[in-house]
Amino acid sequence: MSDICLNHIENYWKTKTKTSNKLFEEKQFTKALIGYKNALYRSEVLNNYPTNCKELKIPFAQIYLISCNNLINTYEALENLSEAENMLKRKIIFLLRLKNSKHNDKTILQSELRRAALTYFNFTEQKKDGAKHKQTQLYKTLKSELNSQ
Repeated sequence: MSDICLNHIENYWKTKTKTSNKLFEEKQFTKALIGYKNALYRSEVLNNYPTNCKELKIPFAQIYLISCNNLINTYEALENLSEAENMLKRKIIFLLRLKNSKHNDKTILQSELRRAALTYFNFTEQKKDGAKHKQTQLYKTLKSELNSQ
């Protein structure tokens, strides 16, 4: 993909995110959700071109994580806890996959992964339905992935 296209996608992501942030602040969560989903899609496209993004100084991983966080917060505001939990898991899976990539900073990655796991544990504790089982599953996955480094 051309540099111009990647820069355009990043700028579109910024615009969608900024607009959706305003909608979220105005408590128009359903409208914000649509924009955040659109922004997430753009972040996924950027993550398909990590080498190009790195050369262009596009923070593709951070853009994806911000998109996930925006969706998590919006789903929580809409009281759609199932989708919020799915996004939390998706964020952790993304970070685990990123650890095997040459396009990352290991220190930042470990910090982000730790933070994402703690957020997930806290989320499932508050939710209570099968929290212990979900936490145990995630712990085993994290332990396995981190030990394989």
